[in-house]
Amino acid sequence: MMVSERLDRMVVTASTPDGAIVAELFDRDQVRLSFPGGYRWLDESRLPGQLEALARVLWARRMREYFEIMSEDEDVPITAEPEPVTAGQWEFVERRAQIVARGESPDGRIAISVRGMQEWTVRVQPGTLREYAEEEFAGAIRSVVTRLLDDQFRQITELKIDLGDRLD
Repeated sequence: MMVSERLDRMVVTASTPDGAIVAELFDRDQVRLSFPGGYRWLDESRLPGQLEALARVLWARRMREYFEIMSEDEDVPITAEPEPVTAGQWEFVERRAQIVARGESPDGRIAISVRGMQEWTVRVQPGTLREYAEEEFAGAIRSVVTRLLDDQFRQITELKIDLGDRLD
């Protein structure tokens, strides 16, 4: 199987420390949430922090799985990106770390942003859990994450275009 196919089929899961929320990342940019502890028992005041922690763990596991796939393909252990060599590569890494990607639900109730895929911020408007049924909330998170990742990939593409030949 080709590397791109393996990356497309990669599935990564994570849960909040209390097990109240489980997330699954699949198809490169799709997220599915479930609530083993019961959706109605979620504490809305703690929800943004729980989702931020969940996003950090899910992304870290995604990157670990990505490097495992790349290691198997190259037949050498890969645990991180190659060290930048040129000034343009260093600039790319530095500027990419400052990218702030955003996603928001159409009604504005849920917003997620991330700087450099490290510093996550989640906003959930008060009353959202009462307004949304479990499936609606999970679907809203899924669409917000898709928008966020689309924004991240768009900004990285723009950065690569901006740097052009300096990346070589």
